[in-house]
Amino acid sequence: MPKDRSDFAVMNRMIDHIRLLIAVDDETIGVKTKLEVQAILKDFQAMLAEPPETQPRERIRGYYEILCRELGDQADVAALLSSLKNYIPFIQD
Repeated sequence: MPKDRSDFAVMNRMIDHIRLLIAVDDETIGVKTKLEVQAILKDFQAMLAEPPETQPRERIRGYYEILCRELGDQADVAALLSSLKNYIPFIQD
């Protein structure tokens, strides 16, 4: 079965990869931070699943900024977060 290559599917896979990278990092990301950002990622992903016309854009932008601030020191995660800008144009700097 061919892999779904829609922008939405790619964006969701990127968020799933971010979750995985956070989960397996026991050295640099503390447990409290892991729990907080995993909850934010879950909400972030759910808001992005809503139809574009009903998405809470300010809240999505705010969550994105929190994720960047909390995880920006993790090179792989920061790269994936930065790549999300290609799929969520309204979070551009």
